[in-house]
Amino acid sequence: MIFFAGSQIKEIVSILQKVLAGDHHVRIPAYYASVSIKQLVSVLNELLQKIEFRINSLEKENAQHQAILGNMAEAVIAVDKDTRVISVNPSAERILNIPRREIEGKLFLEAFSNNDVAEIVTAALRNGKFLSKELSVIWPLQKIFQVNATPLFENNSVSGCVLVIHDITEMRKLEKIRSDFVANVSHELKTPLTSIKGFVETLLEGAIDDKEESRNFLKIVQEHADRLDRLTSDLLSLSNLESHPVEIKKEKIEVRKLIEQIASGFSVQIKKRFLRLENKVPHEQLVYADKNKVEQVFTNLIDNAIKFNRESGLVVVSSLALNGFVKFLVKDTGSGIPEKDISRIFERFYRVDKGRSRELGGTGLGLSIVKHIVELHGGSVGVESTEGLGSEFWFTLSVL
Repeated sequence: MIFFAGSQIKEIVSILQKVLAGDHHVRIPAYYASVSIKQLVSVLNELLQKIEFRINSLEKENAQHQAILGNMAEAVIAVDKDTRVISVNPSAERILNIPRREIEGKLFLEAFSNNDVAEIVTAALRNGKFLSKELSVIWPLQKIFQVNATPLFENNSVSGCVLVIHDITEMRKLEKIRSDFVANVSHELKTPLTSIKGFVETLLEGAIDDKEESRNFLKIVQEHADRLDRLTSDLLSLSNLESHPVEIKKEKIEVRKLIEQIASGFSVQIKKRFLRLENKVPHEQLVYADKNKVEQVFTNLIDNAIKFNRESGLVVVSSLALNGFVKFLVKDTGSGIPEKDISRIFERFYRVDKGRSRELGGTGLGLSIVKHIVELHGGSVGVESTEGLGSEFWFTLSVL
């Protein structure tokens, strides 16, 4: 039988109470005279050491889990068997647009007013099986979510559920853009290829013997081949611009001189349609940018201003000095752009008048290329237009 001195028992109890209070570093002094007490103290200290090690491991593991949850882009929500919210991570607060203090403790449907998501939680709790579903949510913002619900078990029964919500809105948008892009490219390539194939077959079947007819057919084949060449060139330009990183070789550009050089390349088209091009950019106007790319911007905008202008119309290129930037404007006196089309005018392959654009040799990529080049330089683009009165496209470039 082991006997303890009252003071020794009090000291051991006091130390154990400190452990219960959260101080896991304390140990029982091993200076007792009794062998039995020393043995007990040794066992208790070993137990305390194991408890401390286990608690430290759990705290480290919990900190890791919190760091992972805190940095996840996905919303993570844990609920109990009654669908009451136990915890949420920062992304859940952001997606739900509700502070954690207003979410935790509430029923899931109270915190997130969406019946579809709430039904997934309820089904996972009821069936005890993993569920995954893609949902379109209108509140708090219009989003597309991939919702995964995993039931939690305790003693072989469902005790709760962890909900992981992936925001796949941008991914679905990109998939649609890619799908539309492939469809548009296929259509743009197929039209001239079909014509080329048809006329070549006609020539091979005997039309080549008729010199006048064959010459007309070959001119049409050449026009479609040129159209294919322009399309592939624009596709390559757009592909290079969208690739990262894109090298920008900045240099001092005399803008007025550059516009004069570009305008001379359009002299035939301008003369043919009795147009007038006015270069109102000041002689002293300088910018620091990639000359080849800026030339491409002006070329595309002036080309459009000529193509979609009226007979005997006017094209005006001007500039406006801003704080550290210059705003360049290319104005025409054409038919203008309907208001419903203005917001989409810089999209790839978007055309206001598809038939006329193809007839004039447009690829539907010019304005998209303009937007990419300007944004690579840190500038912005835009257009102001009144239907029937013409359009004014603008972009900004830094003077430094």
